[in-house]
Order: sequence, then C-alpha cells, then structure tokens
Amino acid sequence: MKKVSMQMIADELNISKNSVSQALRDKPGVSVETKKMVLAKAKELGYEYVEPQKNKVDKNFLLLATPFAFSQISFFGIIIQSIEEVCKHKNCNVTTIPIDDTLLSSSTIPNDWLNYDGILIISHSNNHFIKRVIDTKIPVVVVDHHDPSFITDTILSKNTDGTFQAIQLLVENNHTRIGFIGDINFSPSYLERFYGYQRTLNHFGLLSDEEIQITQIEETQGDLFNKLKQVKQMPDAWFCVNSGLAFMLNSYLQAAGYTIPDDISIICFDDTEFTRMSVPTITNVATDLDFMGKYAVDTLLNRIKHPKEPVICHQIMPQINLRDSVKIYNK
Repeated sequence: MKKVSMQMIADELNISKNSVSQALRDKPGVSVETKKMVLAKAKELGYEYVEPQKNKVDKNFLLLATPFAFSQISFFGIIIQSIEEVCKHKNCNVTTIPIDDTLLSSSTIPNDWLNYDGILIISHSNNHFIKRVIDTKIPVVVVDHHDPSFITDTILSKNTDGTFQAIQLLVENNHTRIGFIGDINFSPSYLERFYGYQRTLNHFGLLSDEEIQITQIEETQGDLFNKLKQVKQMPDAWFCVNSGLAFMLNSYLQAAGYTIPDDISIICFDDTEFTRMSVPTITNVATDLDFMGKYAVDTLLNRIKHPKEPVICHQIMPQINLRDSVKIYNK
C-alpha cells in the first residue's frame, strides 16, 4: 500500500502542499477552516504527521573570561569566535559569563554551574578563583593561561620558543643590542617571553643590558613614553610582548625622529590590527588563534570522554610573520 504523503492530501483538497504543511504544523498562513479540512483528510487517509526533530544539543559548556579579555576583539575575540563556531558544528551549546568583581568576591561557585558538562576559561584571571572552578571536578580547559596549582588541561602558546624565533631573526640580520618591553608581572605569558628573550641573548652570546629592558610598565602611551625617555642610548631593535606596545613604540620612535626600520627595528608577539595598521607594518611572531579555539574544544570533549587520562599541557608553536618593521640585511 502506497504511503500517504502531504502531496496526496493536497491533491485531494485541491490546495498547495505548503498549505497542508502549515496546517499540520499549526502555523499561521492558512485559515481555521483549512486547518480543520487538512486534519480531517489526513485522519481519513491514515496520514500521521511527525514533527521534524531539531538538532539535539549534545553538550552544554560554560565559557569564562574577564571583561578585559572579552574586550580584546582582535585577540581573545578570535579564540572565542572559533570556540563558538566549532561548538555549533558539534551540537554543543556555549554560555559566556564574565569573571567580574561580583563573581570574584563570592565565596562559592554558583550552583547552576554544576549542571554544565564542561568549562572553558580564557586568559588570566584570579588564580584562586580559577582553582575553585577546577576543584568542582567539572572538566575544565584553561586557554592562554596557566599556573602550577592548576591540575587541569591547558592550551598555551609556546612563548619561550616563539620569542627565540623573534630574537633569532633580529640576530641573523645584524642586530646585536636588543631591548625588551613588557610588564612581566601582568601575565605568565609575558614572563615566559622575557625568559625566552634572556635565553636567546645568552644563546647568541649577546649582552643583557638592563637599561633597555622595560619589565614593569602600565600599557598606556604615557607610561611607555616616560620609560622610553629615560633610555640614554636606543638599541638596534626592540622586542615587545604584544602588538599594542609595539604600535605605541613605533609612534614614539618616529615622533622622536627615528626611521623604522632603518634606524631601529621593531618586532612583537601577536598579530592583530595594530601590526597591520601600523606604518610600517610590524613584523611579529604569533599563534594561530583560530586553531587554539578549536583545539580547546577538542581537548574539552576528549577530557569528558576520557576523564582518567593524564592532564595535558598543550603548547602551540607560534610562527613568524615578516612585515616591514625589521631591517633585513640578507635580502
């Protein structure tokens, strides 16, 4: 016996198949009388309407980050967008919540967080708070931040080796006096980049000159400019821990009469709008942020599936993006 279809009902009533569909789904667009006729004819012919199944959400994730991290559209925003896109593809729902002062001041983790299948924490925040989240035993992946007290999976940039690549590029192009700019107390990543800087100078037998190592600084134009005014002799090149500092450094040096890169070269960590909109564009070493986001989700799903596996620290190797702010001698 031939299976009854919507088209057969439509032919019997001399109406469109779309009208039959709307009537069976009780949607607007057809009259009450038409709906009654369609339902009666469907019953007469033995048609059973089955509501199409919507994509079932497989997992519910919580994404936490500070308001500062959420505001960094061209950096953390890329990671977050990547996480949301891959979760959508894998039928996972993501709820984002800022780690604000109210949350940090609370002595307990919100009870409803215990209903989530996993938590992603983006960038650095209060380590005691992050540890409390980890201690809930909900699967947690921390992205672009770590601490020895965190017994959980982490996704990081290989900061020391990325910095090595950057400084090595300068050395290979006859830069021997190389400065450092970045607040090493602000983030573990910045401290690691300073370690990478020192390690590379030592590797190539270069002098470590504290006069050109700005390691405590507010990331403001005023503070940076004041620190730079105290430098008696500018280096051959500056390495900056992020692109924002490099952009401000470039502005200061050009205003002071230097030509970049003929007089001084600039290289930084991270590839953002600052490296691209700067004149000249800024050479950098950067991590694939889109990949970092996708890998974070895969790591969380794997942790949920294999909760007894050893905790893993994944480190992504950054790559050099050669732009115009480094003087290349071997072209």
